[in-house]
Amino acid sequence: MSLVLVMAATAAVSVAGVLHDIVARAAGLAVALLLVVGFVAHERRSERRVFPGAAYRAGSALTWVYLTLGLLAFGVAVESFVPLFGQRLAGLPPLVAGFFGAAVSLGWSLTQIGSSSAVRERTVRRLRTLGPVLLALGFLVQGLLLRENVPIWWVVIWVPVLCVAGSGIGIAYPHLSVAAMAAAAAPAEGRQAAAAIATVTTMSTVFGTAVAGVLVGLGGPSTLGSARWLLFGFAVLCAIGIFTARAADRTSRPERSAAADRSSVTQGS
Repeated sequence: MSLVLVMAATAAVSVAGVLHDIVARAAGLAVALLLVVGFVAHERRSERRVFPGAAYRAGSALTWVYLTLGLLAFGVAVESFVPLFGQRLAGLPPLVAGFFGAAVSLGWSLTQIGSSSAVRERTVRRLRTLGPVLLALGFLVQGLLLRENVPIWWVVIWVPVLCVAGSGIGIAYPHLSVAAMAAAAAPAEGRQAAAAIATVTTMSTVFGTAVAGVLVGLGGPSTLGSARWLLFGFAVLCAIGIFTARAADRTSRPERSAAADRSSVTQGS
């Protein structure tokens, strides 16, 4: 039932993206939000959950960690439309435009390799917050760089900017994954928390693509307008991850202290 509710919410957003009437589009988005609320309500009282029970406990860092992971994965949906913008705004052939579309994933992959070696707690906390900052900033700058009928040298600038956006995912994602697994107290919950990381990523990417379609539709017949709606809209949405990452850090500190206290009591016994 949880998965049915999520798929229905995604479908509602997708349908809203192709509707031309503003009222109908708003109704589709409202239905999607209600379905998401229904998903959370069902998960709270169900014995068979997609996410571990700790994610629904008040004061748990796991809720904020998953939200931050979801907002980072949400940004990957921009890749679906970058090739289209490359073809229509810069006249790129489909093959070249497709390579431009992979710039976000390239930045993610390259930076994740280096970021995963960070182990100092202060550094890890900073990386988890810096990730959403770079992602939102990359989309904002990319939106400002967009022009119609631009020369190829101008288009080449898009690649490092999109790579910077993707690097925000790469530097934060490994440490958020570790935080998700560490936030669950019981071993069984820890395994479920680890498995739910892939679920969060997949759900966010799918839902993000549907939302991206809505934003592109708001631009109307203008490709430049659609591109700016998408990039500026995603810059705002992904910037929310800055606040969820900080909330995860604040709530995880008491949990670590409590875990240390339990460890001391066990050793003393």
